[in-house]
Amino acid sequence: MALEHNYPEIRAAVARLCAAYGGDYWRGLDASRDYPTAFVRALTEAGYLSVLIPEEYGGSGLPLGAACAVLEEIHRSGGNGGACHAQMYT
Repeated sequence: MALEHNYPEIRAAVARLCAAYGGDYWRGLDASRDYPTAFVRALTEAGYLSVLIPEEYGGSGLPLGAACAVLEEIHRSGGNGGACHAQMYT
């Protein structure tokens, strides 16, 4: 089954954003058991955590595939999308 949309623009932009939060950032958070506040803030400010929110409520109104692309790129970069996942729905 071929995907109708692969969202290459979203993937490239999220990958660029994630590049600013490399392994040292994530290892430091893991060691200190901290929440990735700076990373989540950057994703929020870039609009990637509101992709599923309808436009009339301030979101992008994109389909689930777009949100999947965001999370896939976060994980592909070595980051952890767990902190972001639930926020995509609020």
